[in-house]
Amino acid sequence: SIKNQPEQTITSFGASGAWWPNDVIHFPADARTKLGDLLFSKNGLHLSSYRYNMGADGGNDSKQVTNPQRVVESFMRTDGTYDFSRDHAGVTFLQMAQSYAVPYITFFVNAAPSHIADNHHACGWNLTEAKIPAFADYIKTVLSYWKNDGVNVAYISPVNEPDNPRGDCGQEGMAVHPQDRTPVFKALKSALGATVASSVGIIGDETSQIVTQAGIEDPVWLPSSAPYLSNIAVHNYDYPTDAELALYYDQTLSLTNGHPPPIKFTESCCATAAGSGSGVFGQLYDPTMVNALIVARYVWQFLTLANAQSFDWWTAVTNLPCSPSVDGAQCATAVNRTAGYNDGLVYIDPNYNQTHDYSFYPTKRAFAVKHFSYFIRPGSVRYDVDGSSLPVGVEALATRSSTRRNGRGASVPLWNVLFLNNQTSTQAITLRLPGGHAKMQNAVKTTPMDDWTTVKPLPAVNHRQQT
Repeated sequence: SIKNQPEQTITSFGASGAWWPNDVIHFPADARTKLGDLLFSKNGLHLSSYRYNMGADGGNDSKQVTNPQRVVESFMRTDGTYDFSRDHAGVTFLQMAQSYAVPYITFFVNAAPSHIADNHHACGWNLTEAKIPAFADYIKTVLSYWKNDGVNVAYISPVNEPDNPRGDCGQEGMAVHPQDRTPVFKALKSALGATVASSVGIIGDETSQIVTQAGIEDPVWLPSSAPYLSNIAVHNYDYPTDAELALYYDQTLSLTNGHPPPIKFTESCCATAAGSGSGVFGQLYDPTMVNALIVARYVWQFLTLANAQSFDWWTAVTNLPCSPSVDGAQCATAVNRTAGYNDGLVYIDPNYNQTHDYSFYPTKRAFAVKHFSYFIRPGSVRYDVDGSSLPVGVEALATRSSTRRNGRGASVPLWNVLFLNNQTSTQAITLRLPGGHAKMQNAVKTTPMDDWTTVKPLPAVNHRQQT
């Protein structure tokens, strides 16, 4: 049964444009167009959120990120001048997201530009209070430019994973100590106030882990930061249990007098186990339904236990652990326990420049995300489902929107109910809606054998009861 009390309003489901544009920009134009359709159109994943990575590499830095794929050009050069023709790869797909009118575009920052950094690098340093004004001014300048250019930037995350300076420079990174996070949010709020970017919401602090970091550090910064934030943003790289996540949400309520900025879940990937055991970050490529259900449960977990209003997977596209044209088709479809990561929704051949394979390989994980992004569009409202009436191993997520019109032109409720079946057999379920007659419009399934397949015939409806 779906309960009568409405919960949070849902805004979006998406993924980031981090790193992969540096590869895909070298694909033929028609392949890049195909990717845009796959990620953003109704024929594809229909993502409603896209996270653009604001880079930190100045161009002539004395030390650069050691992995060339993870070098992201900053709009601020090493000498402090601005050049908005930089990061051509990232901007190409940012503008593609805008061309599809993706509802929520977020800019996120792993590190301040090398010109601002104390060590003049895009990694391996701690943001100090003295650097905050220049950092805020830089973000203001970048956001204002792209807003004026027609990019509908909705959010800015100034300190993505501030717990890690990335001292090995394997990727961009900048630590921001908990006591320095409120000054960053406050300075940025002030800097944006009188600009074209004043409507851009500030989200934070995107700490990597719930229990071992957010639970410990939030009391230091969250109470004083809440007035400057449109949203709290979190990652889950310690893969909390339901009980641990519920405690985190209780603490969030306590720290904000019961009225926290809405929570956005903004990054996850790379779990090697979950469901029957604790998730562990590690090497594993699993494109199958097993990992798809793990990811779907993360969405269910944060939306139902932490009332998150959105969910973003880590990255939209990443490399396969092999080349299908060389190693066989199973390279993209079979589990690989010794190479690769569960970090993308869609995969590409890492040796495309040699094999000329410009194909895109979606995983079951991608189709699982589509079940959320396609049906639960911005503005949908979540309702709790009575889990005691569900079979063991089955979870449900219910949302309601008012986008359907009846024959008289009046808006009528449109319910979307998603069932996650972790069992190995079909389960019989009786669904009761909270009042009113029901008409089944559509049903779609993703299974080990099916990718986003329409269910036919549709189940019969008996007034308020649907089996």
